[in-house]
Amino acid sequence: LVIGGGATGSGVALDAATRGLKTALIERGDFASETSSRSTKLIWAGIRYIATAVAQLLRPGTVLHPIESVKSFVGEFKMVMGAHKERKVLLEMNPHLTNWVPIAVPMKSWVSWPPPFGHPLFAIAPVVFPGVMKFYDSLSGFTCPPSHLMSNRRAKRKFPQLDEDVKYVQVFYEGQHNDARTCT
Repeated sequence: LVIGGGATGSGVALDAATRGLKTALIERGDFASETSSRSTKLIWAGIRYIATAVAQLLRPGTVLHPIESVKSFVGEFKMVMGAHKERKVLLEMNPHLTNWVPIAVPMKSWVSWPPPFGHPLFAIAPVVFPGVMKFYDSLSGFTCPPSHLMSNRRAKRKFPQLDEDVKYVQVFYEGQHNDARTCT
């Protein structure tokens, strides 16, 4: 007997049933309606992994171990490409359960210090971020809504919770799905 039909309970019940055990799962509400329902349900395609991989590639240790560093970078990049493919498949196969969600990133200055990901080159991230996001769009064959910039003025209208002045807001898109109903 499994009590709770969220992500963990459903997984336990599936595992038990596939092992040939007599299994019953009970849920007081709808499946995945409690703790499991509180996640963002985003289908991330890996923008952070790209940044981490580039930062690792630019470390001083790369000079000492270039082959390992490049292999690590290529591995991360392949994972990101796989995530883009999976996101595309989920969104195309389940249009009734998926949608695109805009992610807004406020840029408060033209130089970010301390630099993101601990590398000095990333201090200019606010300057190059629009180009990076277009590259990110291209990884999915531009099947997502296009990333774009939002002026400080427009951002304050769209996001009144922004209490500080920003140079601009970078908007990009990730997929979102109803994970309790997506069975692909």
